[in-house]
Amino acid sequence: MLRIACLCLLLPLFPAPQRPVQPKEPYSIKRSGTVDKALGEISGWVFVNDSTLIAHNDSGNDPLLYVLNLDGTIRHTARINGVRNSDLEDIAADDKGNIYVGDIGNNANNRKDLAIYKLRIANVLSDSVVTSSPIFFSYAEQQAFPPANDQLYYDAEAFIYDNDSLWVFTKCRTKPFDGKCLVYGFPAKQGTYQPTKHSFIETGKSTWLKDAVTAADFHNDTLYLLTYNRLLICDFNNRKPVLKTTVQMQPLSQKEALAVNSKSVVYIADERVKLLGGGTIFTVTKNKKR
Repeated sequence: MLRIACLCLLLPLFPAPQRPVQPKEPYSIKRSGTVDKALGEISGWVFVNDSTLIAHNDSGNDPLLYVLNLDGTIRHTARINGVRNSDLEDIAADDKGNIYVGDIGNNANNRKDLAIYKLRIANVLSDSVVTSSPIFFSYAEQQAFPPANDQLYYDAEAFIYDNDSLWVFTKCRTKPFDGKCLVYGFPAKQGTYQPTKHSFIETGKSTWLKDAVTAADFHNDTLYLLTYNRLLICDFNNRKPVLKTTVQMQPLSQKEALAVNSKSVVYIADERVKLLGGGTIFTVTKNKKR
């Protein structure tokens, strides 16, 4: 008994070993709202200021632009005059008061009418019907519509604006799937262009459901690419994407809208799917170093 009592007296001198401090995840992910049901097939959005997003649906819907608050509620709606929504898939903004809406979806790789529409932001915010200047383009390497299964590179759901140019990031649909996302650039002004492939990035080789690029944004010299389950943060020096950081985005869902605000907070939204839900707004924030 005396031996046990002595041992008890010594215990405070030898505190239990501390568990090692686990490194903090570099990014925090938060569910911060729900997009209005009118945007059930949201496929792109962009910040025009830190309290305002402009968004759109993809194919099968009217060519409408929705002005949103950060909680996903609709403030205003504008129709793009004389435009058919073949497959609106992404949207970008420049620093000169314009937005660019990309009718670039090409699931079957058979379209010959790909276009990006340039509009004044002020008009979208105030008018019910807005006019646009079309920018038409095709891929120089595509010779067949559709091409062979191992050349199905010419779908796209992602593009950015940078320095008076538009940069399109293709969605790989090759069979077998090789995960290559091709990069094409051309001027951000009205005209018809046939760019050649500038560069590419391999985003994974499992399946298009996990590894194909579905949205893009560019902020503070950083390129952001989205898949259904990951946010890819890249350098874009010499207009070649080089992966720096991967942020896992669970659950796997139809995430197709990506926008970054002035504080580098990333806003992501997914489409609504029957039985599975969706329409969720995710925010991704970089944690401060300890």
